[in-house]
Amino acid sequence: MNQALLSRIAANIRDVGRQERLAVERPYFHIFISPQTLDHLTFATPLPGEPADWTEAVVDMVAVFREHGKRPRLEFIAELHPNLAAALEQAGLVCERRDPVMVLHLSDLATAPDSRPQWHYRPLTAENETLLRTFLARQSIAYGGSDAAEETIAWLPNLQRGLADGFVLGAALEQAGELVAGAVIQMGEGPGELAGVWTASEWRKRGLAFAVCRQLLAAYAALGHTTCWLSAAEGAQHLYEKLGFVTVGTQLNYGGASPR
Repeated sequence: MNQALLSRIAANIRDVGRQERLAVERPYFHIFISPQTLDHLTFATPLPGEPADWTEAVVDMVAVFREHGKRPRLEFIAELHPNLAAALEQAGLVCERRDPVMVLHLSDLATAPDSRPQWHYRPLTAENETLLRTFLARQSIAYGGSDAAEETIAWLPNLQRGLADGFVLGAALEQAGELVAGAVIQMGEGPGELAGVWTASEWRKRGLAFAVCRQLLAAYAALGHTTCWLSAAEGAQHLYEKLGFVTVGTQLNYGGASPR
């Protein structure tokens, strides 16, 4: 059962990758080249199937990144490609992240707290650019970045188009006129991905990430979706377990050196 579910998640990764990126198909890989400078927006992911020997396909895939002046990056589900990691390491790439893949069947979504919330739930819309810019700036600060950096709003056009076209669903919590937490769900083929979850540092440990994710997931379910997935960052797994997510696999992110 998990294998079929993981295959659907892999399909979502590929479908989201095609959005706003140049998609280059090579034997056993799809490579998604973003016109933006943000490192994580350009990546490759393997296609279904497992060759007898990954060596040639990996060399060819890395060459595509070099041709476009990008650092090689891969995101894939370990259980679907059990021999790929060794081939990547043989080619000089290193494992940069190993995160649990977690899935929520929305019928198992945690119930809302009984207490009256002290925050205002703000759905993101493509038309409200001021809200989107503030959301991205606050998210960047929550992740240890700056609200003034150019890359802070680099995702703004993608976010606006995704919201307008129905590929992205997002929301923030507002407290006393200030955004204090937020999250998005990226949709494509297969289950949508809950991503970009953040809470402002001064508002942590108050259940705000749970609150914004829980209400966003309820809105996602109201659209007729039945399943959502995520790759849990270190330390965040307990939050998602409280929401009803369960671990079904492992996502590996591999990377190589930046081109000179």
